[in-house]
Amino acid sequence: MFRLLAVLLILMTSAPALAQFGSGDPMVDARLVSDRRAVEPGETFHLALHQTITPGWHTYWRNPGDSGEPTHLELALPDGWRAGDMIWPAPHSYDLGPLTNYGYSAEVTLPLQVTVPGNAAPGPLTITAFATWLVCEDICIPEEADVEITLDVGGSAIDPAGEALIAQALDQAPVTDDGVRAGLDGDSNGLVLTLSGPRFAGASLSDLTFYPYESGVIDHAADQTLVHEGEELRLDLTAGYLSRNGVDQARSGVLVYTAQRGDVWTEEALEITARNGLRVNDLTAGSAASVSPAPGAGDQRAPAPQSVNFFQAAGLALLGGLILNLMPCVFPVLSMKALTLVEKRGAEKSEARTLGLVFAAGVIGTFLALGGLLLILRVAGLPALWGMQLQAPLVVAGLATLMFLIGLNFMGAFEIGTSLQSVGSGVKDSGRKGAFLTGVLAVFVAAPCLAPFMTGALAFALTQPALASLTIFAFLGVGLAFPFVLVTFMPGVLALLPKPGPWMTRFRQILAFPMFATAIWLVWVLTAQLGPNGALWLMLALLAASFTVWALGLSGLAGRATALLGVVLTLGALSVTARMEPVSQTVQGQSEWAVWSESAVREAQSAGRPVFVDFTAAWCVSCQVNKLGALSERGVKAAFAEHDVALFRADFTNRDPEIAAALARHGSAGVPLYLMYPANSGAPEVLPPLLTGGLVIQSVNEAVQ
Repeated sequence: MFRLLAVLLILMTSAPALAQFGSGDPMVDARLVSDRRAVEPGETFHLALHQTITPGWHTYWRNPGDSGEPTHLELALPDGWRAGDMIWPAPHSYDLGPLTNYGYSAEVTLPLQVTVPGNAAPGPLTITAFATWLVCEDICIPEEADVEITLDVGGSAIDPAGEALIAQALDQAPVTDDGVRAGLDGDSNGLVLTLSGPRFAGASLSDLTFYPYESGVIDHAADQTLVHEGEELRLDLTAGYLSRNGVDQARSGVLVYTAQRGDVWTEEALEITARNGLRVNDLTAGSAASVSPAPGAGDQRAPAPQSVNFFQAAGLALLGGLILNLMPCVFPVLSMKALTLVEKRGAEKSEARTLGLVFAAGVIGTFLALGGLLLILRVAGLPALWGMQLQAPLVVAGLATLMFLIGLNFMGAFEIGTSLQSVGSGVKDSGRKGAFLTGVLAVFVAAPCLAPFMTGALAFALTQPALASLTIFAFLGVGLAFPFVLVTFMPGVLALLPKPGPWMTRFRQILAFPMFATAIWLVWVLTAQLGPNGALWLMLALLAASFTVWALGLSGLAGRATALLGVVLTLGALSVTARMEPVSQTVQGQSEWAVWSESAVREAQSAGRPVFVDFTAAWCVSCQVNKLGALSERGVKAAFAEHDVALFRADFTNRDPEIAAALARHGSAGVPLYLMYPANSGAPEVLPPLLTGGLVIQSVNEAVQ
C-alpha cells in the first residue's frame, strides 16, 4: 500500500510538468549567436548556443552532477573551418531531494571559438548546427533544435548583441592561474583538496565550492568546508565512488567563490588540476584563524525551483522501469504475463490481483537483491557495474536452458501438473510460485536493455548510502511491474480479454518462438565468453534437457529414473560451463578494431592519431544495435579512415578489472560507453550511449581540429 501511495504521489506532483510537456511548447528556446556579423579569412571569432530557459527549469553543465546530461552542439562547418571546444561558464547547483545537479537556469550562453581558413570564399555563409539538451524541473525532458546563423565572409564586423552575450559568458568562464598549486588526497574516510597561491593572500573568501569535471570524484550533495590562511586553502570534501579507494590520478575542475579585497567584491571561477596524493600545505581542519563553511555551493547554489522529495527524484527510475516493458529483452516475459492474464480471465478477481502483486514482489525483490550485491561490491572496494550478473557463464547458460525449456513447454512437448508453465507464470496451485519466478526472470532478461537510458539513475544509486541506493532499485522494479499489476486491478480490462478456449493452444505455440530466439541469443553470448567449447557444452545441456522432457512422458519407475538421469546430465553439462576459463578477448574478423588498453590509447595519441574506444559486451543489446547501425554506416567508416582514427574495443563480456575501472573513472554505470580522444593529447569526449552516424562523424571532425 505504501508503494502505491508513493507512486500516486509522484504522478500527482508531476502532473503540472507533464501538462506542460504535453502542450508541445519547448522548455528551452535555443538560438545560435556570434560576436561577428561579418568575418574575414584567417580570423578567429566566437559562435555560441544561447539558451533561454523556462523559469523553474534548468539545463546541465559539462559534469551534470548526480544525474542529467550536458548540452551538445554539432556544428556543420565548411571545409577548412575549425571549431574549438565548448567554453562552459561557471555552474550553479540544484538540489532535487538527495540529488545534487550542476547546471544553469534562466539563460546561459555556451561559446566556442571558430577559425576561418585563409582561403575562405567571400560572400554570405549560413552555418547550421544541431543542439541537444536535457531540461529538468520535477521531471526531465530531452529537447533538440536545428539552429543556424548567416555571416558575411569578407571584412570583419562586430555583432553588438551577440558580442555582449558572449563576452558575459567568457567573463563567467573559469580562468587558469599558473601561480596556484593544488593537490587532492584521501579516501573514503576523508577527501582533502589543498591549494596554495598568491591570489588567495589578502582576500576574504566565502561561498567557495569545488565543481569537478568528472562525476564520481566527490559526493556532490555533501558539504564542502573551507579553511583559509594567507595564501593557503584547505577544502574538506566527501569522496565519491571514484575516490573511495584513494586518489589514483590528477583531477580537474572549477573552484567558484566570492572574494573580498578591501571594499571590492568579485565573483571568481578558477580552473585547477589537483595532483593525486599530494597536499600542498599543512593546514588542518579548524586550525586556521579564518574558517568559512561552504555547504554545497553557498550563494552560488541557485535556489531549487520548489521543494521536492526523494520519491520525485526516484521517479526517473520509475520511468526507466516502465520503459523496460517496451524493450525486446523483456518480450519473452511479457508473453508469459499475457498467458497468465488469459488464464485468469473469469477467475476470482482476488486471485488475479494476488498474482499481480506476487509478480511485482518477484521483480522488486530481484532488483533489491542485485542492488544489494552491487553495494557489497562497492563496500569491498570492487567495481560495481550494472549487468555484471551476465558476465557469469553459468547464469547465461542457465537462462538459455530455461528459455529453451519454456519454449518446449509452450509447444506442448511436456506439461508439469496442469499448469501452462512450471516456471514463470503457472496457474492453479503453482500459480503464485510461478508468478514470483516470472518476476525474477524478468529482471535478469531486462538487464541488457537497462543501462542505455538509465545511466544517470544507476550512477546515482551506486554512489549513495545503502537506503537511497536500494530505493532507486526498488523504483526500477515498481516501474517494470506496474503495468501488469495495474491491469490485474482493473476488472474492465480483464473483461475485455477473450475467454480461454482452444485458440490458446495455438497462441501458446506462437509465443514459444520468442523463447527460442532468446535462447539462441544467449548461446551466442556464451560463445563470446567461452568460445566454441562453451557453446558445445551448452548444446549438450540443451540436448540433455530435451532428453529429460522426453523422459517425463514415460510411465513407471523407469520413466522417473530416466528423467532423473536427464536432469543430472543437464546439470553436469551446465556445471562444466561454470568451470571453463573465459577465452582471451580478441576482435575477430574486424581488422580495423584493436583490443583496448590504456597504454595503447596513449601510444596512438602520442603518434598524433585521434582515438575512438567502444566499451561493449555481447550481452548488451544496445551495444549490438550501435555496432550494426551507426558504427557500420559507410560515412562513419569513411570518416574513421580519412582521419586515421585508431579504433579500440574494450570487451566487457567477461569480467575485466581494467575495463571496470575505466568505466568507473568515466562515471558510467555499465556498457555501452563510447570515448572519442583528440589527436596528440587531451581528455576524451563521452558520446551518448545510443549513437547516430552524424554524431560519430561530428566527434571525429572535432577530434582532429
